[in-house]
Amino acid sequence: MPAFAALIPAYNCADRAAAVVRGVKRYVQDVLVVDDGSSDGTGESVRAAGARLVVHSLNCGKGPAVRSGLAVLLGQGYSHILMLDADGQHDPEDAPRFLKAAAEADFVLGNRLWDREAIPAKRYWTNFIGTRALQLMTGFPLEDSQCGYRLVSSSYLRRMGLVGNRYSIDTEIIVRAGKLRARFAHVPVRVIYEGAVSHYRPVPDTVHIVLSAARFKIDEGDLRSDPGPEAWSKLVNAPRVLEPTAACALQEPV
Repeated sequence: MPAFAALIPAYNCADRAAAVVRGVKRYVQDVLVVDDGSSDGTGESVRAAGARLVVHSLNCGKGPAVRSGLAVLLGQGYSHILMLDADGQHDPEDAPRFLKAAAEADFVLGNRLWDREAIPAKRYWTNFIGTRALQLMTGFPLEDSQCGYRLVSSSYLRRMGLVGNRYSIDTEIIVRAGKLRARFAHVPVRVIYEGAVSHYRPVPDTVHIVLSAARFKIDEGDLRSDPGPEAWSKLVNAPRVLEPTAACALQEPV
């Protein structure tokens, strides 16, 4: 039976991250937040909302934050990892669409571009161009390659030799999933820009992402087979995890 955990990288979004945690906890067995060097109390707020927490003393970027979270979760028996942002741009109420699609896909990618009117023009076109460029480079069926809202099979994630920094980690997971012949699916998601503070720089980060894709495509760092949670735990040094401060027990993975 599938067991789902959510991984949420966070940086200086204490006013929004707790609401994201409370929302997504309704649908998954475990929520792990990686506080990437925040100075505004983000870590305390998400623990009070019921999330487990990994803390980076310095701001390292999304790539290292995602890898820290995966180092923990991939050794704990969850079948799938749901990834979403802490800044409020991803609606936790969309989570059931990902969980449902996991029955027939190894990689479920959110698609924001279906609702062009909801996205600022500059964001829409950089995402559109980046997606088309990656589609041509990889040959994979992509609808919104830069959406950080996605669900990935743990078995595939354990095989990936992830090295990407900043937002290129999202592209790296797509490229490596394609090389490993994962089954792709897309689900439409709502994107919320009003009041949300994003650290994504549309033009420079999109250029960096597209250029990084070529490197990930030729990299040979993936494993031939899934080592499994127990072996993964021995291969990877997982960071310290702080338990929630709220009086709410986490369910055990099935």
